[in-house]
Amino acid sequence: MIIAKNLSKEFHNNIKAVNNLSFHINKGETVGLIGANGAGKTTLIKLISGLLKPDSGFVRIFEDNPLARKAKNGPFMGVVSGQRPSGTYDNGKGANTATLQEDLTVELNMELVKAIYRIPDDRYNKKLSELTDALGLNSFMKYRVDQLSLGQRMRAEIAVVLLYEPELLILDEPFIGVDLIAKESIRQILQKMSKDKNTTIILTTHNVEEIEKICERVILLDKGSMFFNGSFDRIKYSHASINSLSAELTDKIPDMQDLPVTKYMIENKKITLWYDSKVISTKDLTAYILSQCKVKDLLTRKPTVEEIIRNIYEEGSE
Repeated sequence: MIIAKNLSKEFHNNIKAVNNLSFHINKGETVGLIGANGAGKTTLIKLISGLLKPDSGFVRIFEDNPLARKAKNGPFMGVVSGQRPSGTYDNGKGANTATLQEDLTVELNMELVKAIYRIPDDRYNKKLSELTDALGLNSFMKYRVDQLSLGQRMRAEIAVVLLYEPELLILDEPFIGVDLIAKESIRQILQKMSKDKNTTIILTTHNVEEIEKICERVILLDKGSMFFNGSFDRIKYSHASINSLSAELTDKIPDMQDLPVTKYMIENKKITLWYDSKVISTKDLTAYILSQCKVKDLLTRKPTVEEIIRNIYEEGSE
């Protein structure tokens, strides 16, 4: 569905926001883009959606070039971004690049989208009712967009794009200002779209936990280059063996000279060890600590996905 080949984009000061990226995304896949600020996520999204022209390489969507394609058989792409203002509805390439008109109410914005994309009455009414209930829009449907809070605006932005059910949905930081209840509703909607409509979803957010709940695959970017491309299971299998063990002691500190641990930290009567479970098991390490000293409390934990990804970046920079 999406094919990128040697895709590059350079800005001022010779900074390569996207550096020779090649990848493909199949129809119906849910893919998360992860990276620090300046990693190239937003630039890549703009290249995919046709809002920027690459300096070299190409990106194809539905076997077409997004810069040349006109909307066929209705809208095929929807873009929601928490990092740009609202504006016009269609960029002429089938991509909804900004969804809300500031001087109209949320309700009138919905009706405008219905008219632009010629959504049949029965489908519009059903979809609008579903989205209004799921995202809690009822309380501000009569408000103008410029009267909305950030969280209300984001919910309305998402609802307007989902109203016409695009084949490709691109979400760039869509959870900014959104409360926990609305986040859960959005997650459920996206999961349902992926399952029932075979919608292709690209999601970028600094909250890795959100990406893990929604996306099957993740692409890690660093300074415009691809760092990792694969499933969360693959990340966990290859990088999740470093666990930690924390023990609150009542007497002496154990001798750790011969222990095969990655590192350890001592603070007052508490000791924390990081160890590779492929080298020494949690059972053996715990047994050793208990044999060496008296323990008041003991806790073992596996790394979170965010910690794993941070470790991947640290390993790469080293």
